[in-house]
Amino acid sequence: YQSTKEKQLAYLKKHEEEIKEFVKSQNPKIKSVQIDWDQTQWDQIGNGTPQGGGEVIIVGGGFNNIEGSTWQVMFEIKDGQIIFDTMMQGSPLRVGGRIFD
Repeated sequence: YQSTKEKQLAYLKKHEEEIKEFVKSQNPKIKSVQIDWDQTQWDQIGNGTPQGGGEVIIVGGGFNNIEGSTWQVMFEIKDGQIIFDTMMQGSPLRVGGRIFD
């Protein structure tokens, strides 16, 4: 038996290369992307309405094998299914807390 979260994580792992390519596309200086699956988070997003904006899954990691580098992308979840084409940058690329440019 797999929980819904385990199934969602397995689905994202099958799309690891697309996630890495998306992160690389955010900055031409990014040559390699490391995903830290242990950082994966499930969250509710707000949109100013009582029912909120829905559920998301957030994936993150580092890049260029730089210690202290971080990135995050998020995906919307609808009826327990990840909507892959909603992938968007969840936070800026950073190194040591500073925005990477």
